[in-house]
Amino acid sequence: MIQKEIQRRVRVAGCEGWTRTTYWADEPLESGFWTSLAMTGLMSVLGQGRIVVVRRANALTVKLWSDLEPLLRKSKPLLWTFFCLEGEWKGKSPPVPAVLAKQPFFRAAQQRQWVWQSPGMTPQSLRAELKSWATRQGITFASNVGERLAALLPLDGARFGNELQKLELALGDRRRVEISDLGLLGEPTILDNFTFLRGILQSPANLDVWQTVLLDRETSSSGMLMPVLGLLQREMRILWLLNAGEDGAVSLPPSLKSEKKRLAATMGEAGIARIIECVFQAESDLKSGNKQDDQILEFLASSLSSTSGLRP
Repeated sequence: MIQKEIQRRVRVAGCEGWTRTTYWADEPLESGFWTSLAMTGLMSVLGQGRIVVVRRANALTVKLWSDLEPLLRKSKPLLWTFFCLEGEWKGKSPPVPAVLAKQPFFRAAQQRQWVWQSPGMTPQSLRAELKSWATRQGITFASNVGERLAALLPLDGARFGNELQKLELALGDRRRVEISDLGLLGEPTILDNFTFLRGILQSPANLDVWQTVLLDRETSSSGMLMPVLGLLQREMRILWLLNAGEDGAVSLPPSLKSEKKRLAATMGEAGIARIIECVFQAESDLKSGNKQDDQILEFLASSLSSTSGLRP
């Protein structure tokens, strides 16, 4: 969804020919990042606009935000910087770091409506997106089909779009979705956070658990690698806290918390740590370009399978 929003804004502004570089704020920012923001005169001479994307910008420290303030104070026509705050939403409020909220450039961005906010795909937003898609395409639904279709669609922006494209192709010139059309949406279903995690840890030999992820590169250009890594990082943090007895730091429904606490106890501290190491290695390989996405997914599947179900 972040990529889609950036592409939309770039396209509307007519800047599709600009070069684009992505940096990750949860790692030390390269010198090229600071050069891009500070030496825009060189870009002006070359006549080349540049887009800089900072992923996971919520990880930037107070000092870094302060260092950025003088660089972002003035308008730079040939530089467009996107800061992606990817912290977990709490309720209906976006997680904006307090130090950023105080910065004059952030307040200016809000006033000029440059800030895009989204909690991600939720059941409510999915239904709104489905309705918007149907309106754009001039498509209607047979009785009760709209609700049933919404229940079948995945809570993932990229896969959601792929499923609708599949449905469009099947409809052809028809503009009404019938109950019989829903059979097309029977692919291995949603990447459900805890179900997926529990499945790979408790039943590593079950290929159905991995099918959604490993076959994704055949059905989507976006890939599931980053969602899988993000999911594993989040779940390992939760399991680590529960295993350490820090139940109060984990906000979950009681039944789900109890289930995760049992899994954490089964894995133990060393088991959780081994998976964290696997995730960090996979993320390092991805960001450094040492391996392709499919190679990293295969490494991840193999590593998780070899460490799962074992208590040291």
